[in-house]
Amino acid sequence: MKKKVVFLVCLLISAGLGGAVVGKSIAIPIRSLPNTLSADIPTPAADLSGLVLTLQDLPAGFTEMPPASLKRMGTGTPDFKPASVFGYQKSDDQQFQIVMGFTTQLPNAIDRSQFDAGVREEKVAQEFSKGLNSSNKEFNFANAMPLSLEDKIGDVSSGWRSQGKIRGLLINVELVLFRRGKIGSFVAIIYLDGKQPTMTSSSTARQLDKRIMELKPDLTQPQ
Repeated sequence: MKKKVVFLVCLLISAGLGGAVVGKSIAIPIRSLPNTLSADIPTPAADLSGLVLTLQDLPAGFTEMPPASLKRMGTGTPDFKPASVFGYQKSDDQQFQIVMGFTTQLPNAIDRSQFDAGVREEKVAQEFSKGLNSSNKEFNFANAMPLSLEDKIGDVSSGWRSQGKIRGLLINVELVLFRRGKIGSFVAIIYLDGKQPTMTSSSTARQLDKRIMELKPDLTQPQ
């Protein structure tokens, strides 16, 4: 049962993030993807593969998600390939939670302006909600509502929260998007309603933001 729920949750978050990323409001052009050669790219994109959270960054009890689930995040949306991906799960008698995230490089001003506009506009939340419900007939999630972040994250950031059922379980889904310099980031957490998440979306995003500034100071200057 738990494995089935975890699989459905992975499908859910992949579809939701995919909808938000490649929707009209926050489309990220192919030219900004790593290892993509094009006439308008003078130099290769930076290696962002190390911009992930590790088990040491999370409270005790989390384990790595199966490689197949992470691969779904990385390849589930044909028009988008993240530069780094991470995913962890906690499933026991006390808590069920999934923490996931990825980054992408935004090398030019147009990409950053598109991303910032998408972060600030409600269209991203609309695309996210649409993606949640379009991937599986078992899903029935409410429209995403603004989520108050605990503190400032990145140069620009926004969060949303949605609630729905998976196999009779009431699930909360939270998404945080933020940009730090030339790097755009997406963080999502999923947890059972009525349970306090062990790792909040704000704390997860803040940890990733800190990791980005530590490892890529040359890409994190205010733009």
